[in-house]
Amino acid sequence: MPFPPTPTGESSFHSGNCHCGAVRFNFTLSPPLHEYPTNSCNCSICTRNGYLLVYPFNKDFVIEKGDTLKDYLFAGHKSKHQFCGVCGSSCFIRLLEEGAPPISAVNVRLLQDIDIENLHLNKVDGRSVGPAYTL
Repeated sequence: MPFPPTPTGESSFHSGNCHCGAVRFNFTLSPPLHEYPTNSCNCSICTRNGYLLVYPFNKDFVIEKGDTLKDYLFAGHKSKHQFCGVCGSSCFIRLLEEGAPPISAVNVRLLQDIDIENLHLNKVDGRSVGPAYTL
């Protein structure tokens, strides 16, 4: 399957928020979430933050409330991890590398009324992509 998945004629709309509600967002996803491959990566940061990720196009992704968002960059600074500065919920990943697709990685664990058991989990071996991140 291509990354991100090729949009289909169907889509789904989702709203989400961090644990304390200081960050609120919504997005449209195509194919719809019940068909979309949700990535579960075993790299160090995805494992520690419990990310389950989908990738809406930036044009379809809206942060309604996000004044408390904080950024975390590490290693090669190719992506910006954003989390709530109040409750610490891991929310999004923004791709910073030139030529990266115009998408945002969204943690589906923050979606309202999400049933993780109904997701199509795609296991990603992020540990093998490059050298392990160390301090």
